[in-house]
Amino acid sequence: MPESQGHIYGKFESVKFNHRRDEFYDYVNHIKQKDIPFEDFLYNFTSYVGHMSLNRVLTLYELYKKSQTVAGHVADVGVYKGASSFLFAKLIKIYESEALTLCHGFDWFQGQVVGEKDSKLTLDAGYKSNYDDILELVKMQGMDNILKIHNLDLRVDTPRFFEENSHLRFKLVNMDCGKYDVVKASLPFFWERLNKGGVMIFDQYSHEQAPGETAAIHECLPDIAIKTIPNSWTPTAYIVK
Repeated sequence: MPESQGHIYGKFESVKFNHRRDEFYDYVNHIKQKDIPFEDFLYNFTSYVGHMSLNRVLTLYELYKKSQTVAGHVADVGVYKGASSFLFAKLIKIYESEALTLCHGFDWFQGQVVGEKDSKLTLDAGYKSNYDDILELVKMQGMDNILKIHNLDLRVDTPRFFEENSHLRFKLVNMDCGKYDVVKASLPFFWERLNKGGVMIFDQYSHEQAPGETAAIHECLPDIAIKTIPNSWTPTAYIVK
């Protein structure tokens, strides 16, 4: 398996855009060497962000809009550094300013455990982030009335969480954890609580980097129609309940 810039690539989906990688990393290294004020990256981020990163944001936005008239909250299953959780929370702030809608983020903040990976393409300790740093960012941006971050192991803690919060129902669930055991243990609980017409997103469906996600989806929802946003590279699939 080829390795580049600290990432390991397979031979199918993960290398489809390999012809762009060198150009992208050349660009990143060039930007790092420039004396660009930090504020520019915040205020003028579209000048610097790659088109595929922006593509992901627009895809999540489109899927959020599909769920907007459905009652319920948003769940982001797999927070990592908070990119999608903060995006959904800010969309709620913009489009549902007077509604009670919240975004609930779920993660255990320990990343991939050695010996428990579904794919050799995942780096050990990959997707590890700091729970306290995320909470600080939530508070600094004044988002703590909308974005609720839950530090738990969904493989064992999901039943207890929903027993303690039995009122929770969702209109949008973003499954972005990628591991068989997590998806298999938690998906039925989120699916049960996803209202009819709501959207469930799968970040790496039918992708060699997350074979466990795909297997768990088909075991839990064997007869469901799985759709995609044609211009999206990731997330790769979604379901309308």
